[in-house]
Amino acid sequence: MDPSLKLLITCCRYCYGAESRASVAQTFGGADLERLLTLSRRHRVQGLAWKAVNDSGVPLPLEVGAAFRKDAQRIAQNGLQAAAVSARLHHAFGSARVPMLFLKGLVLGRLAWGDPFLKSSIDIDILVPEAAISSAAALLAGLDFEQTLPEPSVDPVDWHRRRKESGWTGHGVTLDLHSRVADNRRLLPTLTARTRADLVEVAPGISLPTFPLAEQVAYLAVHGASSAWFRLKWLAEFAALLHPIPPAGIANLRIQAIQLGAGRAIDQALVLAHKLFATPVPDELEFDAPTRRLVRIARAQLEAEREPTARPLGTATIHFSQLLLRPGSRFAFGELGRQVGDILTR
Repeated sequence: MDPSLKLLITCCRYCYGAESRASVAQTFGGADLERLLTLSRRHRVQGLAWKAVNDSGVPLPLEVGAAFRKDAQRIAQNGLQAAAVSARLHHAFGSARVPMLFLKGLVLGRLAWGDPFLKSSIDIDILVPEAAISSAAALLAGLDFEQTLPEPSVDPVDWHRRRKESGWTGHGVTLDLHSRVADNRRLLPTLTARTRADLVEVAPGISLPTFPLAEQVAYLAVHGASSAWFRLKWLAEFAALLHPIPPAGIANLRIQAIQLGAGRAIDQALVLAHKLFATPVPDELEFDAPTRRLVRIARAQLEAEREPTARPLGTATIHFSQLLLRPGSRFAFGELGRQVGDILTR
C-alpha cells in the first residue's frame, strides 16, 4: 500500500480516537507531504488530515500547510451552508407532512467524527417515499431548487421509476433526492423514509432525522459496496461509526444488516475496515469466494492513483462487483438487466 495512503488512514484513526497525537507525529517521519495533500483530495479527507496534522504539531512546508488549511476552512464553510439549507428543507418537508430522512453528510459527520464540519460533503442527500416524489419535487421547486439530473423537462416521477435519485441545485448547494437507498430494489428493501428516525444535532438549534445505528451501518455498507469503496472517506466513516462498539455489538449489527438485506456488502465492509482500520471482525465471520473477490476489487479501487471515472474502463469492475452483492444467479441477472436498462434509457 502507498505509504501516503497509510498515513491518511492514521490521520482518520486519530480523528475518531484510535491513534494518539504522538503516534501521528511519529508516522509523519519522512512522509511525502505534497503527495499526502494530493491523495487527501482524491479521497476527500483533507479536513481530517489537517486536524490530525495540526493537533499533532507536525511541521509542514508553508505551501502545503496553507493548502491544507484552506481546504479545511472551505469544507467547514460548505458544511455551515449545508446546515442552514438542511434546516430549511427539514422545516418545509415537515410542514407539508412529507416524510424525509437525511443520508450521510452532516448527520454522519456528527455520528462518526463528533464534528459535522470536518468531513467533505459535496451535496445534501435526502430520502423521501417513492410515492412522494411529485410532492418532494414541488417542494424543492418552491424552495428555489432546480432539477439538473435529469434535465428539467423530464418528469422526476418517471425518472425515479428506474433510478433511485435525481439531482438538484439551489442556494449554492447540490442536492440528491432519493426515493430508495440502493439502485437494486432487492438491497435493503425495507429501508425507507418511513423508517424510524433518530434526530442528530448538526449545529446549535438544527437537528436532522437520519437512520438509527443498525440501519445506518447497513446503509453505509451497501452505499460503499455500490461504488466498490473507491474513496477512503467512506470506509473511514464506517470504521469511525463502529469504533466505540464492542466486538459483540458489531457481530449483532452484522446480523441485523443481513436481515435488512445488505447481502455480502456488510461482510465486505467489515473485512475492509478490519484490514485497513483494525476494526474488530466477528469471530464467526466466514467468507465465501464472491465476498473475497469483492474485497479484492474494493482494495484495488481504493488504492488506485485516480478515481474510476478518470481511468479507462475504471468503472468496469465496479459494475461487475455489483452483480455479486447478493448470493444467487437470480440477483446477478436481475442486476445485469438493471444496468443494461439504465444505459439504454440514459
